[in-house]
Amino acid sequence: MPLAKIPVPADLNKRPFSPQSEHAIDEAHEAIERFMLADEHFFDNFVNCDFHLVDQALSWIVENHLLTGDRFLEYGSGFGATTILASIHGMTAAGIEIEQPLVDQANALADRLKIAANFYCGSFIPRDIEGYADLAAEVQHVDTSAGDIYEQMDAAPDDFDLMFAFPWPGENGFFESVFEQTAAQGALFLTYNGIEGIRLHRKE
Repeated sequence: MPLAKIPVPADLNKRPFSPQSEHAIDEAHEAIERFMLADEHFFDNFVNCDFHLVDQALSWIVENHLLTGDRFLEYGSGFGATTILASIHGMTAAGIEIEQPLVDQANALADRLKIAANFYCGSFIPRDIEGYADLAAEVQHVDTSAGDIYEQMDAAPDDFDLMFAFPWPGENGFFESVFEQTAAQGALFLTYNGIEGIRLHRKE
């Protein structure tokens, strides 16, 4: 089914933040800085998204009742900040991340903040999607070798109402294809696209 683009407000970045969101973002930035300075691990594909802008998008989505349910999933959750923000906005939130050290950091951050968010180490890409091999060949920054994680999560991709991703340049088509093939009708797909900002689509 096709994806329908949902226009986001031009003044999205002027929306206020809750104290809880501000605190979570500050803690995430501090945790990321500590981790990077420790120099114990190096991930050449790790880049922060704009957590403030993503939080503003999440609050706008919730306030405008765009969701069909409350389940949130992040593709490639890194330090878990976006998943934690989704939980702050009242969603049942989970993140999937291929790097175990980042999963550990995300769980530690959620514990410190006393936020209910679940993080899993594995691949967010189900192996039974159409054209999997061709899709995998198109991307450089997504690990397609590990088994998918949904059985461990006791969930299926179409159980979630909002998915989030931060695609690298040129990888939007890959992420959109995964979402389109696996998400439920009516589900939303939110992406942060660097200088291009936020995009929001719904599966029709």
